[in-house]
Amino acid sequence: MKNIFETLENNTFSYSEIREKSIVSVADGEECDMNVIIGFRGRQEFIAPLIKSFKKAFLNHSNNHGDKKIFRFTFVEHDSEPRSKEIIESYGVDYIWTPGNVTEQYSRSFAYNFGVKYAQKAKYYLLHDLDILVKENFFEELYENLGDSRCMQTYGKRRVLYMSQTLTPRAIAGEVDFNTFDEHTPDVSLPMFGGQPALGSKGGSIVVEHDFYYDIGGFDPELFWGYAAEDQMFWDKALTRLGEVTFADNPPIDMFHMWHPPSHGTNPLIGEMENYMLQFRSFKKKDRKKYIENQSKSLNDEQ
Repeated sequence: MKNIFETLENNTFSYSEIREKSIVSVADGEECDMNVIIGFRGRQEFIAPLIKSFKKAFLNHSNNHGDKKIFRFTFVEHDSEPRSKEIIESYGVDYIWTPGNVTEQYSRSFAYNFGVKYAQKAKYYLLHDLDILVKENFFEELYENLGDSRCMQTYGKRRVLYMSQTLTPRAIAGEVDFNTFDEHTPDVSLPMFGGQPALGSKGGSIVVEHDFYYDIGGFDPELFWGYAAEDQMFWDKALTRLGEVTFADNPPIDMFHMWHPPSHGTNPLIGEMENYMLQFRSFKKKDRKKYIENQSKSLNDEQ
């Protein structure tokens, strides 16, 4: 069994050195209220529908409230080449490309940390998966739920509705209006377990206060890449600091997952990586705090 602290030490890297090899195409502007950070590799067909869904949500919130909240949208492509730059910049949103850290594989943990460090600064970051569409009233419901939360899962009780393999291409092509969808819509399903919405893994879409992100050391790219348990680890670190992480339950927020071939089982190191997460869970609270302090210092040192 590999020791979590030894692995951290063996896989250290410099964000600033990687920054020199990266592309950071971020428009100048004042600090925003919320920056939506999308870490990704491949699946370019999801980019346009996702951007369109969020732009409608931004506009809807501004039209209804006029409170001049400033939203930003930043894609962080973690790949060997900047394959999606032209596509993303054609929509007028921020783009970051970064070639990697300790592995050739995609690291969601690294993409989020790199994005938070080098995107336009925001009061909150919404860390959101490329394959999840939002409704026009998304920000209405998000701010109703947010209150003074420092970290919040943005869908209530894992309420992500899954589009079928048949429906997803139609949503990508703009042939359907998913703003009218619910779990009773044909080709849409709400995963259930024991008669209740399935809990599944943490992550997918989570809103985090800027200072809190740095306080818990963000994600852990030294430990996780490929399909891994990085979001479970992030959640456990947040729980250590806060005691609980809130869900957007009142009102519950529906989101729509676009179909793609399953990713689980594709990482030969998944068992090893899950073990790091389980090691952290087995620590006494003082040792969890020691780990978090180590990661927080590492992330803050290069601000």
